Amino acid sequence: MANDETKELANLAEVFKALGHPTRLWIVKHLAGKELCVCDFVAGTNEEFSAISQHLNVLKKARVVKFEKRGKHIFYSLSYPCIPWLIDCMEARDEVSQLSPDEQANVFEQQRQKLIDHLLQLRN
Repeated sequence: MANDETKELANLAEVFKALGHPTRLWIVKHLAGKELCVCDFVAGTNEEFSAISQHLNVLKKARVVKFEKRGKHIFYSLSYPCIPWLIDCMEARDEVSQLSPDEQANVFEQQRQKLIDHLLQLRN
């Protein structure tokens, strides 16, 4: 049986599960700071509309994306604006692992500052 702490992390685990597919990661990366509609995702990934809709449903269920219907189109945006930053950090992990400890610390400090700057922009 799970303890209270692991029960509280269940919602966060759903977010990470939802991100566990390359197409969904692509969608989230491309939503950084903007709204897009399904047609943008179809054009960008060359996947079928039905496949993109399924991926968006997974992201909606995990509350990674929010959406707004405007006329015949539905526009998606991120519920967690820090996710693209997290993806960027994870993508850089192989490069960073080749650096000296001092260089790694510098890269991580730069990434931390980028996140702070990003979050401050969201407040304004």
